[in-house]
Amino acid sequence: MGELIGGVWQRSGVDAVLSEGALRRPPSIFRNWITSDGSGPSGASLFKPEAGRYHLYVSLACPWAHRTIIMRNLKRLATIIDISVVHWHLGDDGWTFEPGPGVIPDGVNGINKLYQLYQLADRQCTSRVTVPVLWDKKKQTIVSNESADIIRMFNSAFDGLGAKEGDYYPKEQRAEIDEINSRIYANLNNGVYEAGFAGSQARYDAAVERVFDTLEWLEKTPGAVALSVGR
Repeated sequence: MGELIGGVWQRSGVDAVLSEGALRRPPSIFRNWITSDGSGPSGASLFKPEAGRYHLYVSLACPWAHRTIIMRNLKRLATIIDISVVHWHLGDDGWTFEPGPGVIPDGVNGINKLYQLYQLADRQCTSRVTVPVLWDKKKQTIVSNESADIIRMFNSAFDGLGAKEGDYYPKEQRAEIDEINSRIYANLNNGVYEAGFAGSQARYDAAVERVFDTLEWLEKTPGAVALSVGR
């Protein structure tokens, strides 16, 4: 494991992701937006949708990256957005493109380690190096490393370029979707990580209880799973 500090890769152990025995998940630092109509979140840099312009970096071992792969497939974006897959093992150098089953090397920037991509985007970058990453070949920078934003961009930004029809985040249901996903993210998506990285039995028990309470709630809530897109 490790992280970039001032643009320099620093190796670190499990303790680096813990704060007082609990999982520490810093916010994603690249939160720009691809938009077809020029609108986007306040403060975000906006990018135009273009076929072949963007490249997706993922790990098949990461559930956050996995949902971007699902949305890329649902919207039939394979011919519009190409992809690279890192090795499944997260070691001292973070995600790498060491040869292995399922690995798709980086044919865009020719990097061997994913942290090098973050360095290309920002020479002074201070961040954990996570997947997924959506890269802009034209501007040579990272559009986003936040999976929730990426799947919502995939949902609509490329509809005018041949993406498959289908809106998985309809306006009339967004408030309900956001409410459901907020609960799922905090207690289930992130809860399994909090249990896995727990620094004490008490924190582990609390995380596990939230995970199973949420699973039980999902089973009893009609339509909740169908509405759970993003977070």
